[in-house]
Amino acid sequence: MALFNTDWTKELEQVNQVAKKIIDDDISPLIDHKIGLINKHADELMRKSAYQADSLAKDMLKEIELQRQKLVRDITIVGLFFLLGFTLSGAFLIWLFFLFKDRF
Repeated sequence: MALFNTDWTKELEQVNQVAKKIIDDDISPLIDHKIGLINKHADELMRKSAYQADSLAKDMLKEIELQRQKLVRDITIVGLFFLLGFTLSGAFLIWLFFLFKDRF
């Protein structure tokens, strides 16, 4: 049992109004400003990331094309060596045929 009956509703309403005023006047603009800065930096970061991804893709395509050209050149050289070896072996066999044709 209380000796004094106190009603805190008016004081709590004042505290509520002051807290609401502080949030509306001070904290909300600060949060909006920070969100704006975050959006600005996020947009800049996305642009840089997109540029880097694009340049990396272009560099990869150039490197793939260069490797493809080297592969074609190397396969052509190997094919020419095989063709030359086949031709020389055929010429050698024909030469041996004519060399030993009259001996046997």
